[in-house]
Amino acid sequence: MLIAKDWLKSDGESMRDIVASEGKLVAGSFQTRECSLFAEHYASLQRDTGRAVPPRKAFDPSRARTLLPYLSILEIKEPKLALVRLVGTAIVNRTRIDNTGRNLLDMLPEQSRDWSWGHFKRITETPCGSTFLSKEDYEHVSLWIEVVSFPLADVEGAARYILSLSVEVDRQQLAFRGSQAMQIGELSSYRYIDIGCGIGRPAER
Repeated sequence: MLIAKDWLKSDGESMRDIVASEGKLVAGSFQTRECSLFAEHYASLQRDTGRAVPPRKAFDPSRARTLLPYLSILEIKEPKLALVRLVGTAIVNRTRIDNTGRNLLDMLPEQSRDWSWGHFKRITETPCGSTFLSKEDYEHVSLWIEVVSFPLADVEGAARYILSLSVEVDRQQLAFRGSQAMQIGELSSYRYIDIGCGIGRPAER
């Protein structure tokens, strides 16, 4: 079962909980169909492996072909290394940036690196999932991207990888990006998802 518990309030109101049982999510859990399908797919990996954190080898791209262009994988290692192992083609085409093989923290604004590292560690150490909205600024338009992340385990069973899906909330806006690469904007609507191990403590911003 996946249960999202909020720790962030928006305009004084609590976010809605996400509840998934037997791979079926309640309506309104996510803003995009792709993110709902992704959460359902992760729940199926939990069922198939009998583990709250499925091993990375259990993730078979052939079972998620429609989602693969929007997927990315991070490997979390000390000290402060979030190594990009995979970036889907839709993400590269949208952002005009391919971070494969690089430390994602080096690509972030300096003032947000410590918080981002705490966020990644919370996902792997609790372990838990997360969902948030990311604003990407382009030459002529800003796009809101829905991002959902879940941990995957290494061969020893430790949660070391973060499998994420990021997709445009309004895909029609893609045509107005212009020619320049993406600049990272604000993040909002953070929620952490209980995958069976709690949601840990909030990372300090």
